[in-house]
Amino acid sequence: MSMFNKVIASLGIGSATVDTKVKNAYIQQGEMLEGVVEVKGGGTEQRIESIHLKLMTLYGHEGGDRLSPAVVEAHRLNEPFTISKGEKKIIPFSFKVPLDTPITMVHPETQKNVPPVWIDTGIDIKNAVDPKDRDYVSVDPSTVHENIIDAIKVIGFKFKQMESQNTPVWMKTNRPFVQQYEFTPTFGKYSRKLDELEVYILQGDHETTIYFEIDKRSKGSMAVLKEKFNLDEHRGSVTLDNQEILVNRSRVSDTFEEIIDDVL
Repeated sequence: MSMFNKVIASLGIGSATVDTKVKNAYIQQGEMLEGVVEVKGGGTEQRIESIHLKLMTLYGHEGGDRLSPAVVEAHRLNEPFTISKGEKKIIPFSFKVPLDTPITMVHPETQKNVPPVWIDTGIDIKNAVDPKDRDYVSVDPSTVHENIIDAIKVIGFKFKQMESQNTPVWMKTNRPFVQQYEFTPTFGKYSRKLDELEVYILQGDHETTIYFEIDKRSKGSMAVLKEKFNLDEHRGSVTLDNQEILVNRSRVSDTFEEIIDDVL
């Protein structure tokens, strides 16, 4: 009977199971994510080689509907151990959520987070099908992100949407994805001069680089041609000290006004 149990366990039937429970499914960029992984033995004793956690997301590709998965952070929790039949082990974990983890928003129709961010838990079991678990989390912006977004709103822009997409070639980051924020001018001196402002926030521990695309409103007979070949778009970046962003939001507003005025 024992040999039979081992055989069916190797096929994933009656094997050990895994269940990850996070302390708080609502987290902020840069915070510690804490929880436990519960491993329950199956119908026979099994050797657990490792337990690994991966913080995952999806990102799109400009001009298409294809979505690609990406690992935001990965952790291995344990050294190899043996779990007996029906035994239950609880393994705590904690790790810092990276500052460039995509911010999630609830889709008004599906009520699901966009982009999705989740924890993939996997167990490596020798000579067996590896059990897995998936747990979704909501990610709120860091205070630095919030201040930058608010500073852009102050000078006349309205937040339009955000999305995770493959990293443009002109940006410097090792991530295959970045999160794009789109703003439209709704009042003030830019309301009739710009079509859109796109912003990418890459926060570090001490300073933050903000990449941007400024889309000027084209006029006259050459407007269609300019828009077709993106001749009305201006790209650049600016790096600011995090502490300055936190204590002097107007510095961010003034910086963007200077950049946009130079373009115009």
